Amino acid sequence: MNYTRTLLFAVTLFSTLFSSAQDLSKHKWENRLILLITDDENNPTFKSQVAEFSKDLTGLNERKLIIYQVMPGEYKTGLNGNNKKKSARLYNDYKKTDAGFEIVLLGLDGGIKLQQNELLQLEKLYATIDVMPMRRSEIERKKQHLKND
Repeated sequence: MNYTRTLLFAVTLFSTLFSSAQDLSKHKWENRLILLITDDENNPTFKSQVAEFSKDLTGLNERKLIIYQVMPGEYKTGLNGNNKKKSARLYNDYKKTDAGFEIVLLGLDGGIKLQQNELLQLEKLYATIDVMPMRRSEIERKKQHLKND
């Protein structure tokens, strides 16, 4: 009986630990990710960052960006993020400083392309992404499609 309970606990624990990693891996080669990492949802820089990104949802979508709001013990996706999921893994894996706020940009390949602990202006984000080889290919394909129409 104890063996069954222990096994059930272990399976539950491992599925919880690996769920966030699986969540990010499902985006590989499909989406770029922004991780907004904060110790507190009321952090002024965190709130300003959400407001900054809310200014241009079209530009974010055009660049295939998905936002993750990451806090100790949980995360949610999107800017309004009403879909909280319990997991400390993203916070533990990507929080690199003692600052109360960090932002991480992950490219289509899953690699870290930008990491900082201050507000990221849309212009800097777009400039960073728009020079990436995959993004340049996307832009060229879009131009060719418009030219052929």
